Amino acid sequence: MRKIAAVFVVCLGAVAALIASPTPVSAFGIRLGPFHIGLPFFGASHHFAHRHHIALRRREHDAVYDRESLGRTETARQAEPARSAEPALLYPAIALPTLYDEIFWPDRSQPWPFGYDAIFRSAFAKSPLDDDPHGCQQPDRTAEMIGRIRAEVKLRPDQLPLLQKLGAALGMTSGYLARACPKAIPAQPVARLQLMQSQLQVLGMAIDLVRPPLQQFEESLDAGQKKQFGAASAAASECAAAPPATDWSVNEIDQAVLPGGSQNDALANLKQTFASAAADLHAHCPNPLPSTPLARLEAMESRLDASWRAALSMQVALASFESRLNDQQRSRFEAMNLAQAR
Repeated sequence: MRKIAAVFVVCLGAVAALIASPTPVSAFGIRLGPFHIGLPFFGASHHFAHRHHIALRRREHDAVYDRESLGRTETARQAEPARSAEPALLYPAIALPTLYDEIFWPDRSQPWPFGYDAIFRSAFAKSPLDDDPHGCQQPDRTAEMIGRIRAEVKLRPDQLPLLQKLGAALGMTSGYLARACPKAIPAQPVARLQLMQSQLQVLGMAIDLVRPPLQQFEESLDAGQKKQFGAASAAASECAAAPPATDWSVNEIDQAVLPGGSQNDALANLKQTFASAAADLHAHCPNPLPSTPLARLEAMESRLDASWRAALSMQVALASFESRLNDQQRSRFEAMNLAQAR
């Protein structure tokens, strides 16, 4: 991911004041979010941030219920994906093997772990790892990966130091994510989304460590070696024809909270924001899949940017929505657990 200038803080303005909190990476002064250029669909996000700011000041406790909403049934819901939590958004070290496979051997990589459904479920579905302080610890695969690359690519003696340098960066990334493992996972959906932003930011900085040595190694290869190094690039992209459906996630909130009156306007804003986030994520799914490891890493960085933006916009919108709820509604909202079987 591209590092952004400190002036980005000024650009975020009121949004940063509402949602930003100190994170392990903010102390480096390198970035406040993995953006390439700026925020897409941020006209809507800025709108939510402004409304959230006003709402927090007046702390509305609207106790009005929409009586008709009490009659809503399961048949009103759209079909939704299988229920499961995605711990990788809270413990990104878990996803590192999948990310490495996508860079070097995409034919064996797993589905992208930071998509829309994963973000929403990680906010509302409690994972068994939430209470496991060692949940993010993963074995270091560096030696295995470097050994496989060396076996697949016939290197000259002068190229071996560059491969060793790449291996050192891969190992450093693994250790960096292990040290960034959160010591506790908040229960509240908005707070969990804020943690996701922080963890995606850490992950982006970790992946950045791999870019320079990977580029140097790839540039040292001749045409035949490059073909061997990118031989697994025939894997098909996982990109679907259209963005994932988001209505089901809004319906989950609707069914749990039973909003009424002006709260329905905030629910409509949620729906619009969620759809925009899903569309941006879909737009950054690489199709076709890049043919070289370095190009796949760059596409991954762009995709992580989109995941960070999605978590940010969803957090701001949900915070604004929650500020309009009365105490009973807020309790139901924060108690939602999509991992529970019905």
